[in-house]
Amino acid sequence: MDISTIAVKLFPAYEDVFYDEQEMHQKHFLPLCSVMFPSAGIAEGQWLHFVSVKELYDGRVGEQSRAHHTRYSQPDTFAFDVIDGKYKFDADWRFFGDHRQIEPGAYQENYTDHEIAYNMNESMYALKKAYYQQFRKLYQGDFNRPGLMVEDIRRLERLRALSPDDLKQDPIDNYLVERQQQKKGRLFDNIYPDLFPDEGDVIAPVDEAGNPFTFIGNLDGYHFQHHAPENICLFYDQTLQKAVACLGNS
Repeated sequence: MDISTIAVKLFPAYEDVFYDEQEMHQKHFLPLCSVMFPSAGIAEGQWLHFVSVKELYDGRVGEQSRAHHTRYSQPDTFAFDVIDGKYKFDADWRFFGDHRQIEPGAYQENYTDHEIAYNMNESMYALKKAYYQQFRKLYQGDFNRPGLMVEDIRRLERLRALSPDDLKQDPIDNYLVERQQQKKGRLFDNIYPDLFPDEGDVIAPVDEAGNPFTFIGNLDGYHFQHHAPENICLFYDQTLQKAVACLGNS
């Protein structure tokens, strides 16, 4: 399929991605991009959404909450019912950890490393979204800032002080530019109708009869968050009206 025939929206609004419970979906997820295919048989005229999670840091997301797993929502794997082109998470919200939002005036309090990482992911996403909205392109700079490598809360405070104009001053990362040029639409490693590259640690979901979900595509998370998965895969089953996002590393 010609990538130019696929509609793509980067950094879509939460209300365009999630069907209800906006506060809870916003607490846990990051909407990366939405795609719509022109051909029949693959959600024709319906948006599907690549998403990641805010609490990604150390270990697999959801591995400590097995009592709240579903058939398709498992560690590092998040399933959604698709309703009118929007997502509704199919598991209990206790699937996720309960990480505090760190307010700018509360840096003096004590936080766990995971809480700081959660807020770093959220803040980096907001920064790169603002950069994209201001300059209409993904960030391609060398984000080398030793001040963000400290182990305490100062790294979050320093990240939040950055603006898109600060990022615009960064030298271009030629390796990153080359990688983008090799991707389809400068974003996707694979996109439908490409076959699922059965490699790494992502396992394609199957229905109860053992039929695999349709592989929609995959991309890496570097453009979107601080602690980023190398591989974000999206699968969809039209009969079940179910989408499954899987995080993995090569």
